[in-house]
Amino acid sequence: MIYSDLKSGGFYAATDEKIALCLAYAPSLNENTPCGRYELNEDVYVNVMTYEPKPVQEATAETHNIYADLQLILDGAEWMGCADSAALIPLVPYDEGKDIALWKPKDVPLLPMRKGNWALFLPGEPHAPSLKMQDGTVKKAVFKIRYGGDDITKKN
Repeated sequence: MIYSDLKSGGFYAATDEKIALCLAYAPSLNENTPCGRYELNEDVYVNVMTYEPKPVQEATAETHNIYADLQLILDGAEWMGCADSAALIPLVPYDEGKDIALWKPKDVPLLPMRKGNWALFLPGEPHAPSLKMQDGTVKKAVFKIRYGGDDITKKN
């Protein structure tokens, strides 16, 4: 897991070309960007969404096997939970088609996510997004970065 903001993300752009693509595209997104899916290349896309965060007590952790999530706050604020994989209770088994498993975390350390903050969760890293920090809606961009799956395996 990496936690940063757009002002200091340059270091992380040098770590991986897919992360660099996301961080180069991120400044073009803002609170006025229409919600929807935007394709960046064959391995990276971004979903822009607006929603009402849920109470922290209702936190559900998720994990992915194929895609990493780079979650960027465009407007509003929320807590982002980062759960310990050893402290998870299974809720919904892994769905290969949706690349997601859901878990009930026993303990959820919280990261403050405000406009311009982003967090990167690699495949297998549990995270509990969209937790209420304050009243109001949140606008977020979730970059989905493919690092696994049959298509990638065949390319390498």
